[in-house]
Amino acid sequence: MSALFDLYKLDLQGSAKWLGSVQSFNMALFEIELTAKKAPGDYAVINRQTGERTDLTFGVRLEGHDSHLQGSVRKVTCP
Repeated sequence: MSALFDLYKLDLQGSAKWLGSVQSFNMALFEIELTAKKAPGDYAVINRQTGERTDLTFGVRLEGHDSHLQGSVRKVTCP
């Protein structure tokens, strides 16, 4: 089975760094969450079949002595 979802790390200038490909959307989310724990920021998942793009933003929120990774998701359909 071929990979259907491409993972990208987005920078402030709008450039994207390809992180790899996976076979399912759930695996894409899992991989990005793991990566974002070390490098919070903006990420994107692109579905190769439909062209649908899902943007994810992970930031660090401090509560007391613990830091928590908090994410938000926005889906974009590309023509």
